[in-house]
Amino acid sequence: MNRFVAALCAVALVAPVARAGNYLQSDPQEFALEGAQRLSLEFPVGELRLEGDEGHTVRVLVRVDCKSLDGDDCADEARRVRVDHEVRDGTFRLEFAGIRKNATGRHITVEARVLVPHALVTQAHMGVGKADFAGFTRDVDVELGVGELTVRGAERNYRDADVEAGVGDVSLQTRSGHVRDHGFIGHRAHWSDGRGAGFVRAHVGVGHASVSLR
Repeated sequence: MNRFVAALCAVALVAPVARAGNYLQSDPQEFALEGAQRLSLEFPVGELRLEGDEGHTVRVLVRVDCKSLDGDDCADEARRVRVDHEVRDGTFRLEFAGIRKNATGRHITVEARVLVPHALVTQAHMGVGKADFAGFTRDVDVELGVGELTVRGAERNYRDADVEAGVGDVSLQTRSGHVRDHGFIGHRAHWSDGRGAGFVRAHVGVGHASVSLR
């Protein structure tokens, strides 16, 4: 088992036009898979983009958008953010820690972009925010507590997809049609006509879940 803990380093500070805020961006981080065939990701709150590509490593970039904090306070919040990982039992476990829920939203937004090999079997849990998953060719299982969840992929890679929302609406689109369900409690869209080997499961507790397999 190998474990690595990396603190977020503030390397770029930009004052956005027409806003009294700051951006802090980390140096890109790259981790070896060490033989892992599965990815397990934990992200508490913010905006997450997870992409499958032709690479052979896990690459992470984190940006902190400080809405109402001065430069020093923004740097203090950024330093709390950690990217932890370990490889165990064939699974690469990636966790974003130190993001304070009481600060996020009102004062800061943590944005993470993660690139991984597209053939990894992927499981992710996220608390609150916006999540976008794209480019995978194997199983994708994503759960979001509150917010907006989007999963995109190629229909040829999947045999079925299941999209659920406890409170909110769901959308499921494939090359052969569009299934949409919306309302207030317990909505689901299901597709099982694919010829691929993988499956997609997208679940949001409160919010919107969308899967597009084209």
